[in-house]
Amino acid sequence: MPKSAGSSKPKPQNDARGRPGGDESKARLLACAGELFAERGFNGVSTRELATAADANVSAIGYYFRGKKGLYRAVVNQVIEDTQPFFGPTADRVREGVDAAAGDRRQMAALTRWLIRTLLQGVLREGPMRWQIGLMLREFHQPADGFPILLERRIHPMHDAVAGLVGAAIEREPKEPETLLLTCCLIGQCMAFGAAQGLVLARLGWSSYSEENLSQVIDTVTHVGLSMLGLEETAA
Repeated sequence: MPKSAGSSKPKPQNDARGRPGGDESKARLLACAGELFAERGFNGVSTRELATAADANVSAIGYYFRGKKGLYRAVVNQVIEDTQPFFGPTADRVREGVDAAAGDRRQMAALTRWLIRTLLQGVLREGPMRWQIGLMLREFHQPADGFPILLERRIHPMHDAVAGLVGAAIEREPKEPETLLLTCCLIGQCMAFGAAQGLVLARLGWSSYSEENLSQVIDTVTHVGLSMLGLEETAA
């Protein structure tokens, strides 16, 4: 007896694994790979582990990203896009603040306090940016395929903005070595509390960066940052 017209079901579109939802598999690979790469680095995660975590076939990595390196670069680009709403406006405000201060040291001190507080809150509070910052820090420490992307799209814009503030405070040009080194010190202090979280918590006997603990960190780093830029005496 022939089947009725309504009895046959259309076959779903399959991804590289033969499962429905190819775009979903691609998104899962990006999401899962990001946290795994942040935790263990590029060489510390196999393609099989990446595929298993994303519930996708190993061949999907080649199909969508042309291999593990392509997936890693895609993750780095995604991290840059996802963190742009934080870093973009932060860099813009620093540049605008330096222009508005026009050499006024009290205004520059206030801007420095705001910058340090903003960076530390972004780095240390719970949320996806914790692992995203972790991935960036891995690239800073052991540059790999993602480093040129981060350098061009994330590091240069942020560091150039802060170098404008540092240069104005120490009365040097933004591109001078002393300015660039102090810029690395200022931003690096904030990043270090995220990179060395286990050490900081162990030394202080803290279980986490609570709001109270975070305030203590902000106060300490702010004092050091203002002193480093010769703005401490104008901070009040």
